[in-house]
Amino acid sequence: MDLYASIAQRKSCRKYDMEPLSREAMDEIERAIEGFDHLYPTVELEHRFTKKVKGRFRVEAPHYLVASGNGAPGEQEAAGFLFEQLALWFDAMDIGCVWLGSSKDTETSDTNQDIIVLAFGNCPESVHRTIDQFKRQPIEDMTNAPDDACIQAAHLAPSGMNTQPWYFEKQGDRVLVYEKKLKPPISLAYKLSDIDMGIGLCHYALACKKAGGDFAFARDAGIPSKAGYLPFGVIE
Repeated sequence: MDLYASIAQRKSCRKYDMEPLSREAMDEIERAIEGFDHLYPTVELEHRFTKKVKGRFRVEAPHYLVASGNGAPGEQEAAGFLFEQLALWFDAMDIGCVWLGSSKDTETSDTNQDIIVLAFGNCPESVHRTIDQFKRQPIEDMTNAPDDACIQAAHLAPSGMNTQPWYFEKQGDRVLVYEKKLKPPISLAYKLSDIDMGIGLCHYALACKKAGGDFAFARDAGIPSKAGYLPFGVIE
């Protein structure tokens, strides 16, 4: 399925019809996840479904997907990259969803390796929005190449507390990627920026694929420093 079109229409849904999805629909979700691209082939992620979570930003939904790992480096952005594809797939299937930071599965006590939660289900209202309904900082604040279609797609990516922590600096055939240094009080409460970076990279990769280009990303702390940002990696 072409997920690119959903980038410009997906919205975060917080009101759900509490009727569970069918077993067939849940099986289709599993098959979709198996077909998604991974940011890092060597980083292994797991997921499970639960019906109850708790947390500051919890919403009532019939289903929750819990992404988890093994404590390896890069898991946060890898989870954002992988499961943002699911969020866009949900949009294409007219299923609502929303990322939930600081939420915990209450159906198990083994949550130490859990990374992020995605609530989903059918919604009483439209799961789509128009491009003028996106609230984003000016694209010129996040790149030196605002006319680049791949960066424009990343500009529409969701992020926790709408922090939009990414900066894409185009240099010839490669793009240097930076992560914003959050300031207090947000920095004291929010620790999931790497997940957001993976979500932004997912949008970039899908736009690149749509244009027929290749996408490869690697973490690189050695790229030139940038005031207000941390070096994150390189797209080539």
